[in-house]
Amino acid sequence: MPRHTGELAIHGRLERREGTVLFVVDERLSGHDTFLSTTLRLDQPVHLPELPVRILTFDDVTVLAPLVSVLPRAQAGEEWSGTLLIPHGARPPTIPADLAQAAAEAGVDTSGWSPAEARHLLTFLSEADSGPVRTERIGMIIAALAGPS
Repeated sequence: MPRHTGELAIHGRLERREGTVLFVVDERLSGHDTFLSTTLRLDQPVHLPELPVRILTFDDVTVLAPLVSVLPRAQAGEEWSGTLLIPHGARPPTIPADLAQAAAEAGVDTSGWSPAEARHLLTFLSEADSGPVRTERIGMIIAALAGPS
């Protein structure tokens, strides 16, 4: 069984927190499992072919936390680059039950969404609580996906 299913070139800046060097990714990783351990092939500022890290993705940032002590002389703000070995590939978006039911009733297939489209539509829907606003947004999403009538 392979140790990883994909590779993702990434870069960012180093930060020190409580004596630990963290790898802050320039662009938040989206669609990948978080809080999992994986491997970073670090190219810059030093070459480390297998650095074990934990992926931590929050609302607006992804941080790679090394699972071993590395880079004792690393400077905060220093740039880094490498390849993240993705252990499980991209996570499919989770479609809420109310949207899934409305899509099924309308005969709309949600399996063909691009990652960007899914992120956009599901974020749009998640910003609405239950009630009339959410119902209206579900209707708008279904109408957009159904295309011109």
